Amino acid sequence: MRQIQVASGTVADPVNRTSLEADVVVHGAIGQDQGILLSVGEAKWHKVMHLGHLQRLHRILELLKSRGVDTSQAGPACYSGAGFDPELRAAESRGEVVLVDLQRLYHGS
Repeated sequence: MRQIQVASGTVADPVNRTSLEADVVVHGAIGQDQGILLSVGEAKWHKVMHLGHLQRLHRILELLKSRGVDTSQAGPACYSGAGFDPELRAAESRGEVVLVDLQRLYHGS
């Protein structure tokens, strides 16, 4: 049986003297590894998301990797109730990010 855990989390960014929050952090099982990081995401209800959100997620993944977390299977995901700008949609078409809008969230398509 495959187990998936979803939570939120914060990672310190000492270079920028701040911390970055991930709204959605997904861990799951792949093969024998029971706790591999699968995705790090950000959720916005009333904001159109843009490339800056994707850049933040890449920074979070960099910080986690520098701390020894296996990020080889992890991908960024953006969740939005208001949609995504054209540049972020283009990044999705290149396979750089998973975009989840209300249609996909509630209807799976």
